[in-house]
Amino acid sequence: MVNVRQRGELKGRAVLIAKIKRYKFLYLLLLPAVVYVFIFNYITIGGVIIAFQNYDIVGGIFSSPFVGLKNFALVFSNPKMLHAIKNTLIYSSVGLFLGTPFPIILALLLNELKQQTFKKVVQTISYLPYFLSWISVVGMLSTFFAAYGTYNDILANILGDSYERVNILMNPDWFLPVLFWSGTWKTIGWSSIVYLAAIVGIDQSMYEAATIDGCSKFKQVFYITIPSIMPTIIILFILATGGLVNSNFEQVFGFQNLYTQEATETINTLIFRMGIQNGQYSLSTAFGLTQNFVSFIIVYFSNVLIKKLSGTGIW
Repeated sequence: MVNVRQRGELKGRAVLIAKIKRYKFLYLLLLPAVVYVFIFNYITIGGVIIAFQNYDIVGGIFSSPFVGLKNFALVFSNPKMLHAIKNTLIYSSVGLFLGTPFPIILALLLNELKQQTFKKVVQTISYLPYFLSWISVVGMLSTFFAAYGTYNDILANILGDSYERVNILMNPDWFLPVLFWSGTWKTIGWSSIVYLAAIVGIDQSMYEAATIDGCSKFKQVFYITIPSIMPTIIILFILATGGLVNSNFEQVFGFQNLYTQEATETINTLIFRMGIQNGQYSLSTAFGLTQNFVSFIIVYFSNVLIKKLSGTGIW
């Protein structure tokens, strides 16, 4: 006889098969993405063993000698590494702590727009930069800030002949502001989508009650909107903390040049030059593994701390 548990399993299996048959075309569309993730995100995990080897590209993983933690010691003994770590933490921290409010503010402003056509136009314009590659953005800004580019032409017209043309991208002091504002411009529209979706999901009856009580739009934002989307803000912030030791390689590498490279080196760019360009694959793998481990620790303790303070977290 079939017991209750077996009947439940048979019923669940039948429901699963029915769903697969019903949504078979959707599963087929999803299949390439699943295969891609499996191949490049799961099978490649075994490659971390290179971090503990003196990797030989000809012999491969199975013929390369095991050296233990030697590669990790070599990475951290590099005199340029401490400077690269400092730059990475500064660039990432500025982007995280100062950049987080901008997409939230944009989402709040978009939510207040009542003219739908204008709202869609603004949204589209704000989203477009996200789809540009960083190399394209670097090329655009390099042309804009060139000595005889638009930026210097404007200042020359305002200040007259006394103005001395200069390319700010060749000055290390301007590197952080350029990184921050170019990153904000490129990602603000796309990042605001999640916050805008959270705002749309707020119960509208709270706004109606607040309006009846004479609450202004400004107060509604502070006492209804922001508290309602705070769980979303906290979760995204916690996830973003994992990037504190992992700068945007394409952005930093693209803006670097002979005048700024030494002063603006980050972990990723230094590892690229040490490991990839010089063929020291074991070194780049060792630090990549260390970065991922540190990122996990940061996310874990950020979640624990913020959950104790606010009661909201990832787990």
